Amino acid sequence: MATLRDFVRRFRPAGAPGAAAPAGVPADRDAELAAELAPVFEALRGAQREAAELVGESGREAEQRRAAAARNADVVLAAARRDAETERATAAAAAAEASARERVELLDAARRDADEIASRAAERLPMLTDRLVATIRAARSDREPAR
Repeated sequence: MATLRDFVRRFRPAGAPGAAAPAGVPADRDAELAAELAPVFEALRGAQREAAELVGESGREAEQRRAAAARNADVVLAAARRDAETERATAAAAAAEASARERVELLDAARRDADEIASRAAERLPMLTDRLVATIRAARSDREPAR
């Protein structure tokens, strides 16, 4: 609905000051501007439709990419879980092998220590036996009555 201001504005630019001239037709600036910009807006409608189509297409493409990425993530995750079991088994086997090697090394070291102790005992046994025999003889001679 046109306001009073719009109605009055139509009559304002009717003529220029100066000598009398034939009566002018009231100008409708809003209609002139609308008529002037109508081709521009019409050209923009096509661009707006194209932009809306691009936005829609981009949204669909983004959704397809998200779905593909989710499927790819599932595949990678499944492979990682499969590989994790294999890696755990490999690590357990390596740990068992290292434990077995360490056990063999400890047994070898214990055998060497035992052999060394046995060797020292064999070296000292005659001397200790002689000392024991001498101690027993001395104790025995202290108990025996003199003859």
